[in-house]
Amino acid sequence: MESEYAILSDMEKDHSALYSVQLWTEKQLTKRRIKQRKSREKAAKKSQLREWIEALVWAVVFVFLINQYVFQLYEIPTPSMEDTLLVKDRVFVNKFVYGPELYPGGPKVLSFFQPQRNEIIVFENPNYISRGPLFDIVNRITYMITLSLVNLDKDADGNPRAQLYVKRAVGMPGDIASFNNGDLKIRPEGFAEPLKEYDFRKISGFEHPMKRQISENDYAAFTLAAYSQAYSGSGLDAPEYLKAAGTQSSRFVDYYHYYGSFYHMKKMIDPSDQKARSLDARYGLGFYIPENHVLPLGDNRDNSSDGRYFGPVDFSNVLGKTIFRFWPLGRVGIAK
Repeated sequence: MESEYAILSDMEKDHSALYSVQLWTEKQLTKRRIKQRKSREKAAKKSQLREWIEALVWAVVFVFLINQYVFQLYEIPTPSMEDTLLVKDRVFVNKFVYGPELYPGGPKVLSFFQPQRNEIIVFENPNYISRGPLFDIVNRITYMITLSLVNLDKDADGNPRAQLYVKRAVGMPGDIASFNNGDLKIRPEGFAEPLKEYDFRKISGFEHPMKRQISENDYAAFTLAAYSQAYSGSGLDAPEYLKAAGTQSSRFVDYYHYYGSFYHMKKMIDPSDQKARSLDARYGLGFYIPENHVLPLGDNRDNSSDGRYFGPVDFSNVLGKTIFRFWPLGRVGIAK
């Protein structure tokens, strides 16, 4: 009997040992399965995150490519095109029509068409002072991928600097344009005499609106204000009538250089001033628009920094044609 008990005891011990091994094995396997499950979950999370990042990157690339080569969203920054386009209006710009840039600020590719008269165009501001090519590229890309919501290029007051302008293509190659009391006269190629802008628009079928802020009755005071400003910068003592006129017509000072009165008087005061002589001739006698150039002017003619100051713009600097106004909703429609 004792031997039987001994055998049973040994069997129980063996069974207990096997059971302990089984428990340990199951515990290890459970830990392994938990570890594998956590690893799979972690990998799945990484995969989802990677998919989100890849989707975001592709979305950014897609938006950039569309904006760079097909069309771009643009926000109107100034009142120079009132009442056609108002400040904060948002528009679609067709960039393919004149040939898109290979990269922001780079050479054009597939340039089969040229700007046509009366189109609303977007072009590089000739007076823009660049902060460097790298900054310009980064800013242009940021502006495009944020759908024109973010402009990194701002002045000291926090206002966006105008790297691009939106104006109307008024003068075309071969034209001669001149200004008198704010009125444009244009002599198209083949015409013997210049035409007033209104008459030219009428016979050409261009019915776009044009806003004026200075009336004909204001030009006498406007001219005196310009003369007064010219004297104030010359170091010479202005005649008494100009001193009085300068005080009485101070509200015209902001417009003193718009149509040449300022430069005409500067030339009269100092005939050796070559810049004044050149600009006086430009405003009075007119200037020729060479081949592959366009003269852009704002529809808000008395409040627009345009081709009257920087001259004709090369076709290669014209980035696109404004085709559609999509914001605000109450002003949705074709931009023309």
